[in-house]
Amino acid sequence: MNEPLGEVGSVEDLMGVLESGGPEPRWYRGHADVSWQLTPSLARRREWIEHEILMLKRFKQNAIPRLVTAPASEWEWLFLAQHHGLPTRLLDWSENPLIALYFACESDQGTDGRFWTLRPNELNEKSNPGSPGILLFGHDEFLDSYLPESAKSPTPTQPPVAAVATRSFGRIIAQSGTFTICHRSFDPLENAHSGSLLDSYVIPLARKAFIREQLKAIGINAMTVYPDLTHLASYVKEEF
Repeated sequence: MNEPLGEVGSVEDLMGVLESGGPEPRWYRGHADVSWQLTPSLARRREWIEHEILMLKRFKQNAIPRLVTAPASEWEWLFLAQHHGLPTRLLDWSENPLIALYFACESDQGTDGRFWTLRPNELNEKSNPGSPGILLFGHDEFLDSYLPESAKSPTPTQPPVAAVATRSFGRIIAQSGTFTICHRSFDPLENAHSGSLLDSYVIPLARKAFIREQLKAIGINAMTVYPDLTHLASYVKEEF
């Protein structure tokens, strides 16, 4: 189990963590509940794993009338489904540590939160020796074996990898989104390669409201993190 290295109780604390992290690229993820594991949403129910392809088909069937432009590839369909709440094998990360801190503090949940850091280049090198650093969905053909249809076939299980996508959706842009993706195993990412690719820090419950105010002062809030009208209306409502 990946034990937290310490606590982050302010934006200033986070800056200290980042300054001590070294030059290697890192991705970030925030959990409102310190006990949550790094598992994709698909893995949270056995029925979702069993019906992954059927759920995607049903999503595609009914999404077209609601879209201005249909996704151009299977990967774009998967990203669209992920960012509208359909369970997928993707796990969201961000290149912006303040976005991850926002998610760790977004909901009090009655418990501490957790701020995760991932070394994506190191993950890919250990999972796929000789990997060219960060992979790109739709460009690096190696990734196609992680598509749902391919991953269901009787092929050897591949370890999780880190990859970026073309930022064609508003939420990916706003959240500086990146991804890790599972193949046929859905073990928590913190178990991969003995947890050597990850660090984490506790966000104390008592500090969440303070951190939210700090983030709000520098433009990190529901209106900027979620670029849709529902969150805009909610943000404006809370201002009055």
